[in-house]
Amino acid sequence: MTWDLNYTFSKSLDDASGLQTGGTFGSAFILNALRQEDARSVSDFDLTHVLNFNSVWDIPIGNGQKYFSGMNKVANAILGGWQLATIYRYNTGYPIYGFFDNSGWQTNWNVRSNGTRVTEVHTLPNQNSGTGGVPNLFGNVIQAYQSYRSPYPGESGDRNQIRFPSNFNLDAGLYKSFTMPWKEDHKLQIRWEVFNVTNSARFTGLASTALGYNPSKGLPSSTFANFTGTQGSARVMQFAFRYDF
Repeated sequence: MTWDLNYTFSKSLDDASGLQTGGTFGSAFILNALRQEDARSVSDFDLTHVLNFNSVWDIPIGNGQKYFSGMNKVANAILGGWQLATIYRYNTGYPIYGFFDNSGWQTNWNVRSNGTRVTEVHTLPNQNSGTGGVPNLFGNVIQAYQSYRSPYPGESGDRNQIRFPSNFNLDAGLYKSFTMPWKEDHKLQIRWEVFNVTNSARFTGLASTALGYNPSKGLPSSTFANFTGTQGSARVMQFAFRYDF
């Protein structure tokens, strides 16, 4: 068995995230040029924890292996010589830029300020907490919405204080090689590969992050903090034959 495990703990801080050559104007915009550090927080691409594990295991069954080494040729052709490969990845969620105030431009003429929290906001991704049973970032949408107030004139609001859900993924492959009877260095390999083995859905993307005037006393829109997609794809399988010579 061959395996590799690596873990990264990191923290990236900045006042704005993005490339200077970014094509979208305002993609790395400083809200308040006079007080640049108002927006200082973790970067848009910050991932606190990243874990990767991959392995290749020659399953010890069949001729010359630890188990059932004396099986006949037919049984060995079916049960022996299998190889299992896995790739697993886990990472914490990316920061969400902010829930912006939709009632005006308190700081900058081009980009609206983020809302300012008046109470602590906790995420609790739920598959039916949004309007109409849509998956939502919060367990209690109204309470989360009313945890903000409109920023005061010149105030930048809270940036990157809330994160999307974490993500994990497991890919695996099962392989079997047959030595061709006419030449030993000719082999036929059967491959069965599965991506997202657990078929898990981890949500991402928000339909609306807009806060109306004085949200602490208002109600959210029907799409507020509703998820719009998933991280990664649904489970996919593929089969292949490979001939080596």
